[in-house]
Amino acid sequence: MGAMGSLLGILLVLGFLGLMIYLFSAGSAARALDQRERAELDRLRALVDDLKETAWDHRELDSALSTIMIDKIRESERRGRELGS
Repeated sequence: MGAMGSLLGILLVLGFLGLMIYLFSAGSAARALDQRERAELDRLRALVDDLKETAWDHRELDSALSTIMIDKIRESERRGRELGS
């Protein structure tokens, strides 16, 4: 149950990070990000990348859940690229 709880916690963090990245992205359309906001956005992106790597590295704990997490992150990245185009 510990591994499942950890992965569930990671999913909750990913959901929160997705919301934060969305909010930052929505605000950036109206104005340029200041230095502090840019640093926070960069930090959140690095965290998402790290969580994706962690899910991949520990996929043997729950391969289905790791796959779901990685797919969700990739889907979000694709949507971000589409919005940026």
